[in-house]
Amino acid sequence: MRTRLHYIMIVSLLTFLSACASTFESTYDYDRKHNFSNYQTFTWISKNPMIVSETNRVVNPLLEGHIMSALKDGLTAKGFRQVMMPENADFVVSFTVGSRDKIRVDSHPSYGGYYAGGGPGRWGWGSGYYGGYYGTETTVRQYTKGMLAVDIFDVRERRPVWHAVATKTISESDRKKLVETVNMAVNSVLGGFPPPPGS
Repeated sequence: MRTRLHYIMIVSLLTFLSACASTFESTYDYDRKHNFSNYQTFTWISKNPMIVSETNRVVNPLLEGHIMSALKDGLTAKGFRQVMMPENADFVVSFTVGSRDKIRVDSHPSYGGYYAGGGPGRWGWGSGYYGGYYGTETTVRQYTKGMLAVDIFDVRERRPVWHAVATKTISESDRKKLVETVNMAVNSVLGGFPPPPGS
């Protein structure tokens, strides 16, 4: 019984970790010496600010507009104002998207008991318990890893000053709810901008 409970706990933990992995994970890098506190205005680095990284899938042509809209809303909510001309902005924004199909192999312990005899057993109706065996179960699954990277360039100094990447295992639900997925990715990325002073 204790072994069976242990097995159930392991499976539950794996399920919990899989659920946690369903959210976007973001990493940030920036110039620690740069002063972000004076930033007030932004715009795009070009008319088409999206770069498509290595991918083995056809990129939705509407994706660029969805990301631009989400980034504009996110930056505006943080108090920044969009302007039309790069020369009038404090910083400009570009972003990169990509996805790769990958294969994941997981192995976990398995347990099976065997019984012998017929009729009422010692602990209830059924056969008498004689023992069990241990083994390993292996599962192989294919999944898609999606990525959104955002880069911010200082206009006056004409150089990159902030970079962030959000990654996530993309599900069919994510593909069907593209706008919601984009918003999640952008919110995750912009969670680290601007960086706190002195960090």
